[in-house]
Amino acid sequence: MPIIKEQLNFAGWLSFVSAFVTFIVFIMTIKDVTETKSIKVLLTFISLGAFIYMFMYLRRLFNIRFKFHDVDKYISVLIWGNVFLSVLNLLSLGYSELEASLMGFLVGAFILLQIIYIIFAIRILRLPDNLFGLLRPFSYTSIAGGICLASIILIPIGFIVSSVSDIILGIIFFRAAK
Repeated sequence: MPIIKEQLNFAGWLSFVSAFVTFIVFIMTIKDVTETKSIKVLLTFISLGAFIYMFMYLRRLFNIRFKFHDVDKYISVLIWGNVFLSVLNLLSLGYSELEASLMGFLVGAFILLQIIYIIFAIRILRLPDNLFGLLRPFSYTSIAGGICLASIILIPIGFIVSSVSDIILGIIFFRAAK
């Protein structure tokens, strides 16, 4: 099934939405905003939905246009890992006693998912195309964002770098749609 121009454009816009949501989370983190549960739930759903769509179409772009399948399993793990972490995060929001007991597991799973994301970002450098001149910038910002987020200490910087990575991915989708 071919990729339709509108789907790529939508993925591009979702990448910008993801960057904006990440930036909102960054601002909330540095200002130490104690957000309401409803805002956290909304941001989780927006972020998860955008991530799933973006990465499903990134995989389709790699597979169909570039005949590149080296990162298919990483994309699948990243999608399912994000779904799993989001569900656990939402459950912990609903049950405050569950939040404390899940915190260590959530942090460990988050770090593992960032390591997988770093591996994905390194592997896309094998793509036989330069992704409209943005392969290296996308890969390197993805690696840097993953390292910062996995370190826990550098999470605020990781949010900024991840936002930049999402914007680059959006530009890739827009260029692919032309």
